[in-house]
Amino acid sequence: MLFDAQPTAQMVFRPDLHVVAANRCYCEMLGIEWAELVGKRVFEAFPANPDDPQADAEAELQASADRVVETGEAQEMPLRQHDVAGPDGHYRVRYWRIVNSPVFADRGDPTKVTHIIHTAEDITGRILGDRVHEAKRRAAMRGADLAYFEWCPGSRSVSRTPQFDTMFGFAEEDHANPIRPFMERVHPDDLAGLEAEMERVSRTVGADLHQDFRTVWPDGTTRWLLVRGESIRNPDTEELLVVGMLLDVTHIKQSEAKLRDAIAVRDLLIAEVNHRVKNSLQMVTSILNLEAQATGDETARVSLNAATARVQAVAAIHASLYEDNDLKTVRLDNHIGRLVEHLRASLPGREEQAPQIVLQVAPLRLPIDKAVTLSLAVNELVTNSVKHASWPEQGGTVTVELRREEGEQIVLEVSDNGTGGTSGLLSEDMPSSGLGKRLIRGMAAQLRGTIEEECVNGWTTRILFPE
Repeated sequence: MLFDAQPTAQMVFRPDLHVVAANRCYCEMLGIEWAELVGKRVFEAFPANPDDPQADAEAELQASADRVVETGEAQEMPLRQHDVAGPDGHYRVRYWRIVNSPVFADRGDPTKVTHIIHTAEDITGRILGDRVHEAKRRAAMRGADLAYFEWCPGSRSVSRTPQFDTMFGFAEEDHANPIRPFMERVHPDDLAGLEAEMERVSRTVGADLHQDFRTVWPDGTTRWLLVRGESIRNPDTEELLVVGMLLDVTHIKQSEAKLRDAIAVRDLLIAEVNHRVKNSLQMVTSILNLEAQATGDETARVSLNAATARVQAVAAIHASLYEDNDLKTVRLDNHIGRLVEHLRASLPGREEQAPQIVLQVAPLRLPIDKAVTLSLAVNELVTNSVKHASWPEQGGTVTVELRREEGEQIVLEVSDNGTGGTSGLLSEDMPSSGLGKRLIRGMAAQLRGTIEEECVNGWTTRILFPE
């Protein structure tokens, strides 16, 4: 009863391998009845797989049994595959860990081994799982150009997978374990940095190794490698080891270089386009200025000057694109400052009579399309104040304010302290061709904004729009 209750699978046979007993665990593991085993030789009950030409477990078991009889000591057999037939007759792969222990049941000769307890552990799942894991690891290394290594700083030796040699341009096992031949192929510009990093990691257990470097092969091939690792303590020798992986990232580095080149070309082309647009707009403004100077019609001259200012507002945007490396947005405080300088120079009248233009512009950035629209709005509103407000003798002030308010809303506000009560751009009493009104309404709509006006000691116009 005690034998049958054992939690491990056990079978008892004589030295000639004839079975005399098997416990319940053993029978359940093999899927066989006790009566089918007793009296048979082991391999009569469990014949070898006929499809496995290397199936020689019977000879190994007999040799182990002979050794137990000879020494009177337990013998652990090497890890062994011995397939077992299922109920359908098909053989299934099985791996076994076997220990054969002596039984001394001869009262007349207590040293004589009469039987052998055969303890079997089915480790098929573990073995096949390890093999699947190893296959996945090999597949990962092949697919990702990945290598594993263990480096011993004390002996300056490196144990590694075959891919490690390949990454340095060596055939597999061209060299033994010394790390020196591999270091000799590190790019001269990267060698000092790699050695310093390895020295740092080798001083402390638990330090992380992290370095990019190049290798140069004898044929001139250059490869980029990425090393990641960690220093640990060897549990057997107490030596410090650095374990890690090596990844070939050459294709990534090459792609990055091509991308940088493409971005540089793109930026150059965009800059060239903006430069040409700016020059073309400046040419247009020059032509409009010449036409304005040549015409004797005052109304035509005013219209031409207004058109010049509008074109100049767009040209100022393209000039602002050269301020920094951001070709998608414009910094508005710098840009509007430049735009107002152009306005001061182009507004009619003597300089001492011209109103002062005060800027209160926050350093906001807007996309180019919104910045162009905003520039035209500033041009129209400032020009309108200068042309239509009633200024005192000492001149007046036009204030341009741009700010961000709560709710991610931006406010452009242009106000003057002129005494005129009907100088609003949208006022129906304002004498004009109506183009300015249409432009400002269109700009507000383009910005998805609204317009507010008020008359308090002058005129104020606001455009509120989302960022």
